[in-house]
Amino acid sequence: MTVRARLLADGVENPVNARALLDAAAMFGIPCLFRDTRDLEAQWDSRRGGLLPLIDPDLLMATLAPFIAVENVPGAVPVYDAPRPRDGSSIVVGNERMGVRGDLLRLAERCVEMPMAGRGINTLNVASAAAVALFYLLAGDRRPMRQPPQPGRRRPALLLAAPTDHVEIGSSIRTAAAFGWRSLGLDDRNGVWFGVSRAARTEGRAAARTHRNATRILPMRPDGPLGFKRVVVAGAGVDGRRIFDVDLGGERDTLLVIPDEDGMGEVDWASLGRRIEFARVEIPVANFPYRYRLMASIVLAEAARQIGRPAKAGRPAPRRGLTYESALEIIAAGAGETVSPAELRTY
Repeated sequence: MTVRARLLADGVENPVNARALLDAAAMFGIPCLFRDTRDLEAQWDSRRGGLLPLIDPDLLMATLAPFIAVENVPGAVPVYDAPRPRDGSSIVVGNERMGVRGDLLRLAERCVEMPMAGRGINTLNVASAAAVALFYLLAGDRRPMRQPPQPGRRRPALLLAAPTDHVEIGSSIRTAAAFGWRSLGLDDRNGVWFGVSRAARTEGRAAARTHRNATRILPMRPDGPLGFKRVVVAGAGVDGRRIFDVDLGGERDTLLVIPDEDGMGEVDWASLGRRIEFARVEIPVANFPYRYRLMASIVLAEAARQIGRPAKAGRPAPRRGLTYESALEIIAAGAGETVSPAELRTY
């Protein structure tokens, strides 16, 4: 039987990321295999993660080619409109720090990348990157990245709502930073980010917070009007138009909300603003294993595609009036905190 595609994790070393990669593959109904070059098997707890599906390195070419590498390297094509993989292709993601190893890069039929806009972070968490790549290569529409003259003016304010796990929200914040958000709102109603225990804080941040390219995280609660003319709620469980058919941008008067569908509960979305829209992320597998970082990263990747980047690099246009950052500051429920790119690289 021909396998439509598979996810191949090359040298992943963190068991938490490995479990998230298995979930990313399951979202799209494909298998996930691991080439273990970093002693992942020695750290693996089968009671938590089940059987670790390893591949014999000697069988790579015989059984897993052709390869499509997810790696930001010269010559890589944007994942948004990359050609569909051939049947039987292996979509390869690499080690958390080193990326895909050179031998697989040289064998790759092509490399695909996620165009980054962040100044301090230029990669996603490996499982987040896998989810985005699988979404566009296997399930999403083929639409190129926009090239408006002033893409920064289309960036909406961002609210990450009701996460249930500090690592999942940490990875989501890292994705937002990589795609260019310098500040965001966080509805921490489940108490996983602000005021957590020392152990959770250490695991969640893991480094000093002094850096000129930091991300500002502001506490918010979407329990009533937030002062935005337009609110877009995006996720797999919302009832609305496909995410490709909803404008996720809109300057400072638009708020993009990404709820954790495991922790949000009942919300009167209509109370948040004068105009509420819903953007549905279509996942091909019903009852897929939900992880907030994976869904948030897909939504943020599509928002980044729609926001776009200029066709030619140049001096950014001067900002006029309220920016999305200052709009968030006005309605924030507290002072918030600043997180450095060094901290977010750990997710």
